[in-house]
Amino acid sequence: MKSIFLKTMCLMLVLFMMFTVAGCGDADNSSDVEIIYKYEDESEGSNGDGDNTTSGNKKPSLKAEAVINDGVDPSKYKGTTVVYATWRNPALYEDGPVVKAFEKKYGITVKVDLMTEPEYTNTVLGRIASGKAPDVYFSTYTFPYCIDALQPIDAAKLNLKEAIWDKPLMDLATVGGKTYLVDTVGNIWKDEDMVFFNKKIFRDNGWTTPEEYYKAGKWNFDTMKKCMQQVASLGPDYTGGVVHLEGLIHSAGASVIGYKDGKFYNGTTNKVTQDIMRWASNGIKEGWLGTTSIYNSLNEFPSGKVGMAILHSFGLKKTGYLRSMKASDIGFTYLPSWDGKSYTPTGLVRGWGICRGAKNPVAAGIFLRNYLDVNNYDTTSAFISKEAENFFFKLTSTSSAKKNFYFCYGSGVTGVTGKESAVGDYIQTPAHSDPSQVVTEISKYQNEIKADIDKLNKKLK
Repeated sequence: MKSIFLKTMCLMLVLFMMFTVAGCGDADNSSDVEIIYKYEDESEGSNGDGDNTTSGNKKPSLKAEAVINDGVDPSKYKGTTVVYATWRNPALYEDGPVVKAFEKKYGITVKVDLMTEPEYTNTVLGRIASGKAPDVYFSTYTFPYCIDALQPIDAAKLNLKEAIWDKPLMDLATVGGKTYLVDTVGNIWKDEDMVFFNKKIFRDNGWTTPEEYYKAGKWNFDTMKKCMQQVASLGPDYTGGVVHLEGLIHSAGASVIGYKDGKFYNGTTNKVTQDIMRWASNGIKEGWLGTTSIYNSLNEFPSGKVGMAILHSFGLKKTGYLRSMKASDIGFTYLPSWDGKSYTPTGLVRGWGICRGAKNPVAAGIFLRNYLDVNNYDTTSAFISKEAENFFFKLTSTSSAKKNFYFCYGSGVTGVTGKESAVGDYIQTPAHSDPSQVVTEISKYQNEIKADIDKLNKKLK
């Protein structure tokens, strides 16, 4: 069988000007999106008219195409090797079968070059300097620092006119007229911020859940605070909520270090940014908000004593952050609305590129076109539940043009500025101060932030 359509979500690339993700009530049309695949199925069981709709567990044919990407003949690369640099071993995740199927289909071997995530970019740079450059680079929160490790994506000879490609993400990663990162619409690897809550705690106490507030059109910072206060009232062993504060700020359309139209800017003087930091400061002082560190969020929520957490959507995966929890105890919904109307989708800048000095860039392009196509994945087995699968693709379906990506969290900024404490100084320190001192604390870092912004923009030039 041959895949003839991308996942339904991929069509959002064409329709994104008509699509709005809202945080409240009937404004969210995405809740009605049906998650399906369509394949032209020539195997037994087809209805005979060439159209077969499945729930996502069918695989396209392993017969290699004669010409793919931008006029590439894949048979010329049979017997070669593509080196994929990553910290996530495909053998342990849902991409394992996809990699094996790719190797069988094209006769191209994929060699996984494993390295640690915190030192990923520096390790790749070391490989390049020693003449042992990988072919494929995996960027998660490493833009724009990662540009040092990349060559323009043109080397992969991808057909970037295909609807599968996330054009706004590519525009974001275009510097000096050259594109360095690509991603696909409907990608199973997209990571956006969302709300998780402990179903058991809310169920045992008969409280309205965040999901129920959302469906009633009442999911905002006030009702989120109420949920956290209720959980915190259970006693000192319980934490109301833990949040990734930078993501929460960007979900309100504000920023800490923002990026727009190819330039970085200082968002800490924005009133909304300051108000949300003050909201967090109040929560920490009053005891219903546990922390503003995403690392603590990852560690604390699975304990079963935390009511809510703002985390990435990787938590919906069977192999994700919350794999130690019972799936039936994991509740989830969208981020709350700050203005009472909607929220802005936010998350990590994620993409894939071709390393400088790559020895097999065209074969790497063949790999990326296959690896990033969600139709090649058994999505049903990847998530903690069918409900989680459906929610993931609704959450991540919005065009990148409508997303307010954040940058402080990650080496994309710190690798350029050399300031590893950006998250602590610019976000956590003000949030952990007295609410009356939040603006004062932010003002202390204005010269440092300006210097960081100047370095980042100089990097892009």
